[in-house]
Amino acid sequence: MNWNAIDCEVAGTANDGLEAIEFLKNHEADIIITDIRMPEADGLCVAKYVFENCPEKKVILLTGYADFEYAQTAIHYNVSAFILKPTNKKELFEAVQTAQKQLVSSKRQFKIAKEEDAFLKEQFLQVLTDHAYKPQFEEKLLAYQLDLDHYYVAAFRLIPYHEDISSLKKIIIDEKENAYCYRYNNLIITVYFHSDFGRILANCNEIEAIMRTLDSREISVGISRLHTAPATFRQAVSEAIRALTFNFYAENNVSVFSSEKMENCDLTAENSLDLFQFENLLLDWQFAEAEILLRNIFAKFKRNFLDAQEVKNICSQIYYICSRITIKKELPALSTDHLTAIRSACDIFALEQAVTTLFCDIRDSLNDTSTTQNQLAEKAMQYIRENLSSDLSLEQIADHLHISASHLSRTFKKTANISLTDHINQVRIDRAKELLRGTDIYIYAISEMVGYHDATYFSSIFKKLAGVSPSEYRNLISSDQVSFRN
Repeated sequence: MNWNAIDCEVAGTANDGLEAIEFLKNHEADIIITDIRMPEADGLCVAKYVFENCPEKKVILLTGYADFEYAQTAIHYNVSAFILKPTNKKELFEAVQTAQKQLVSSKRQFKIAKEEDAFLKEQFLQVLTDHAYKPQFEEKLLAYQLDLDHYYVAAFRLIPYHEDISSLKKIIIDEKENAYCYRYNNLIITVYFHSDFGRILANCNEIEAIMRTLDSREISVGISRLHTAPATFRQAVSEAIRALTFNFYAENNVSVFSSEKMENCDLTAENSLDLFQFENLLLDWQFAEAEILLRNIFAKFKRNFLDAQEVKNICSQIYYICSRITIKKELPALSTDHLTAIRSACDIFALEQAVTTLFCDIRDSLNDTSTTQNQLAEKAMQYIRENLSSDLSLEQIADHLHISASHLSRTFKKTANISLTDHINQVRIDRAKELLRGTDIYIYAISEMVGYHDATYFSSIFKKLAGVSPSEYRNLISSDQVSFRN
């Protein structure tokens, strides 16, 4: 039998049913062709074993006995084909090809079912995250095999904050142990279904190291306290997100929630996420987006009629976020009058006005800090000088400085009166001039040394900025002529 002709190969053979079953326990095989009458164990025993232990495999039975009872039993075991002997190659090939199609179809259906299951499980975890626990959730926890008797929750985010977190999620999926992860806005939430904190911390550190190595980006991780009931899942996620803000005080990028670090405030995961995003927007000077987020937060308050004290506690967290930013940016401390106004507000409208005034204060303070912007531009220039031969880009420099590319572009242009790209070209050409004047290095080598891997492109940029080509510049310098533009 030329099995290769139909993309098959023989994985192994057996002399009887028992030997076949032992083979299947230790080897891979997709299709089993077996006689029905054999010593020790017959073909139906093999079919029964496959049906009960590896139902994804396909069985083809061969027999010389036209026994309807056998055929019925074979159907009961979901046998792919039942062929009477004597048979021929064509009939056997057709049976195997039919089994092949069934395998492909079942694998495709299994993949679809697996993807649907993952989607439904993620949707359910989103519901658990955003809503109070209900008794009817117990049935779904069992169906999705989510054991929330002892668990920690970890929140992972990219540094700098970014919407594209697909690479982070893939690494977490590949490296997590006894855990399940899902996306929550621009964070990856991971639930660890055990109480061994040491293993969890080691796993988070390993993911952080892999992300830095493979993707050249850093991550921040916040870990909740140990929880022992599904009813506190929403609180656990909130703790993990709030723990992300502790990284400013941590020695590494993994922080653990502690109630001692926060004012007593029972935040939901949604509240914590809003506050987390608000802080990142302010740190990135994205004031318009931060103002829109504040308006949305108050719209939720008014729509859901939250308890007055709960709303004031959340707004107090906004004040503490702004205070923390002034520390990070080395700005004058915010007035405590803002906190007093928040706590003494008589209604939601007075409270909204107090928070708006606070926001305007921190926004103006950040906008007025020309020193901070100058420092940012200087750090960018220093990085450019130190990495001149590398493939420099706006995104690469922004990642190094832990800010967004758009903020770096705006700040650099405002401070240096030149775009970042033009500055990189100018620094590279200035360095090229030094090398052309002081060395005999070949021009194509100088091109590489200053970061241009295409000598033609280097020559074009050089002529644009210097007025002459690199070779002409070197000749002019040699003959002490200076009829070129600096």
